[in-house]
Parts: sequence; structure tokens; C-alpha cells
Amino acid sequence: MENNLKQIRNSKNLLQTKVAMDLNITQETISSYETGRVFPSSDMLIKLANYYNTSIDYLLCRTKYNMPIDDIKPNNISDTDFILLNKINSLSTTNKAKVEGYIDGLNDN
Repeated sequence: MENNLKQIRNSKNLLQTKVAMDLNITQETISSYETGRVFPSSDMLIKLANYYNTSIDYLLCRTKYNMPIDDIKPNNISDTDFILLNKINSLSTTNKAKVEGYIDGLNDN
């Protein structure tokens, strides 16, 4: 868990002191979580997941997908397709229409 906590904090360019202030805990507590010396309570796991806009499963290294719980991949889709869908989802409306047109052109129907 500690690797994901530190990684997600760094990916958002946040200092331990900033996270600690925002969560109303000490910087030492954040450091203890990130080094594995202390395990956060279930209430704190929820706060951390909400703060980082990710799932508790990601924080606990139960999934490799760093995303909000509502965006987690369904079981009936491959990892490759899910990644592709997320890339498409992040496009502008105009570019989504271009991708749709391109896909329509590839279909043999």
C-alpha cells in the first residue's frame, strides 16, 4: 500500500505537509503511511481515497487502476479494451466523433 500512496501523492505534485493539512493530520502520519510503519484506519482509507479521487482497492494494491471507484473496469472487458475506452473517453467531443468515423470506416458492414 505504501508504494501507491507515495506514488499517487507524487503524481499530483503534492507535498506530505499539504496532504496532512488538508486531511487534518500530521505530516509524520502521512510519512508513516507511506513507509508502511503505520496502517491507516478504515475511516482514514476512505478519506485518502476520496482525497486522491481513487479507490481504496488501488490504495491497497488490489487493482492497478488508479481511478474513482465508479470508473473501475467491469469484468467483461479486456484490459486492452478498457485502456482504449478510457483514452477515447478523455478526448474532446470533436475528436470522439473523428474516432467514431474512423472505426465506422474500418467496419466491413
